[in-house]
Amino acid sequence: MKTIGRICLLFFLLSCCGKCWAEPSYQGKTLSAWLDDYGAGPGDYKPSPQADEALRQIGPEAVPYLLQLLHSTNSADTNSPAPVPASWNHWKAYLAFQALGPLGKAAIPDLVKLAHDPSDQSNPSGTGMAPGVRFWKDTKMVAKFADASATYLAPGQLPFRGTVSLIRAILVDGEIAAWSLAAIGAGSVSPLMELLADPNPRLRCRAAVALGLIGGAAEPAVPALIKMLDDPDINTRWEATDALGCIGKRPDIVVPALIGALADPNIGMKFDAMESLGDFREQATNAIPALLAFFPERDMRLGQTAASALIKISRDTTEKEVLPFLLHRIKDSSYVYARSEAVGTLGQMKDEPDLAIPPLIEALGDTNTMNAAIQRLGEFGPAAKAAVPKLVPLTTNQDSRVRDQAVTALGKIDSAWQSGH
Repeated sequence: MKTIGRICLLFFLLSCCGKCWAEPSYQGKTLSAWLDDYGAGPGDYKPSPQADEALRQIGPEAVPYLLQLLHSTNSADTNSPAPVPASWNHWKAYLAFQALGPLGKAAIPDLVKLAHDPSDQSNPSGTGMAPGVRFWKDTKMVAKFADASATYLAPGQLPFRGTVSLIRAILVDGEIAAWSLAAIGAGSVSPLMELLADPNPRLRCRAAVALGLIGGAAEPAVPALIKMLDDPDINTRWEATDALGCIGKRPDIVVPALIGALADPNIGMKFDAMESLGDFREQATNAIPALLAFFPERDMRLGQTAASALIKISRDTTEKEVLPFLLHRIKDSSYVYARSEAVGTLGQMKDEPDLAIPPLIEALGDTNTMNAAIQRLGEFGPAAKAAVPKLVPLTTNQDSRVRDQAVTALGKIDSAWQSGH
């Protein structure tokens, strides 16, 4: 009888615990069911505003469940000829923290511990190409890359047999924790700044990216990130440069530092410094001479990137220096790629349609730049109405791709044309 009594007591206690730790729900739907709305994993990722709103309504009550997901053990049959990707519980938790934002602040201590985990068995040295802040801002892009099983690894987990990754794993658990901290926002800045000082370069990179993802609220980290522009690890320098532009604060000290970074011998640093200078727009006018110095044909890609930055910084410089540079590329370059890229840069001049539209219309007459020009004109919308007479004949072009692009562009530019066709 005593044994039966103990068993009954055990079931009673378990039942009570179940009630105490009941999974939160919203509108009669459990949290896990809402997370399923994001898809089975990165390869099936579906943005869900409804799930985002449900997470916000559930609020801090979601945190214990999400931490449980982050600590869950992934399983995968590595001997299978067609292995199933690792468990996506951690990915779903990451998406949930994105939706929660500051409401997830109770998770900060636990996430900080996870973010300090250096495990990455896909690349123990921590070297290799590192995705930057701008990459991580695009959840769809992250999902696309993370769908490959070799790019998602739990601590201590080895890549699937027979897989080869050209970049280091992009979704290890320490990274997920750091990006979740970034989603929480300002409350995560201080612990991420501590992580910036870690001797492990992978962890320094992780912290820099997370701070960049936070944006303007990470302003206190700016001086530390500037110091990292001289870090001996190239990945760390890249991520710090990228983060400074995404944070977009303290141009008084950041712009001079980024100008200095243009002299870094690594070409990737030059690209990142230019892009970050462009983020500061008119606050980066001091960088104009240094950016113009890249226009001579020493490196086609650097000149193009410098032009993209200058377009954001100064209309006057765009009209007097950038536009002639791009027109020269379009008309005179012997490289088809360079001409097409120059057309693409014209398409970035959304604030100067009066300067960009005429040369884009002219580029419709060159088969090497036609497709790029059609697409860019469409992106200007109604501002490109002057291009309609040139685009209409292209809707009957013998090339089906040209026809389709012309129809799409006209639909964006002229609603009257679209309704009539």
